[in-house]
Amino acid sequence: MKLKHIPNALSLTRLFLCIPLAILSPFSTIYIVLFVLAGITDTLDGKLARRIKNGASELGAILDSVADVCMVGVIIFAIMPKMEIWGWLWVTFICVLALKVIASTGIGFLKFKEVISLHTISLKTLFTGFFFYPLLYYFIGAGLFMNIFSTVLIACALLVVTEEILIIATLKKPARNIKSIFDVREVNREAGLSVNT
Repeated sequence: MKLKHIPNALSLTRLFLCIPLAILSPFSTIYIVLFVLAGITDTLDGKLARRIKNGASELGAILDSVADVCMVGVIIFAIMPKMEIWGWLWVTFICVLALKVIASTGIGFLKFKEVISLHTISLKTLFTGFFFYPLLYYFIGAGLFMNIFSTVLIACALLVVTEEILIIATLKKPARNIKSIFDVREVNREAGLSVNT
């Protein structure tokens, strides 16, 4: 296998790991091992894509986004129902996920005629929190701390979705790797230059 294909292979591995993670009973030792392995692939794919010559690609960005969405789906629909947390938190997580898909992805499709999934710093931070969410539960169990952590994750998710909507609404062309709302002006300026040249 060529080095440039390793990041995509890692994203595909995470995608395929979502299958047993969606089927197996959460919180067994094998489940946690597979879950951690999926998290490692998530950490490595982007880093390697940036470091390996020709490692970053449009396909890789799409695979990474799809694998991330599948992992969040596993957490919300396979793991969270087995957790002893306040019931409204689970419903709220589903609503925020639906808002992200409908609002940010929907606006991107209407505006650019393609599905746009951003890779902002805030989104990556949120995914990190989602990744550690079941692991914290596995090690410390239910309780006030987990409910507070859940509430913080929901608040962060709402901020991330709001930022994505604002970014997509103000971009002149798709820019999946934009880092934050503060980079929109620069990306739009570059888009204007590339159109004029």
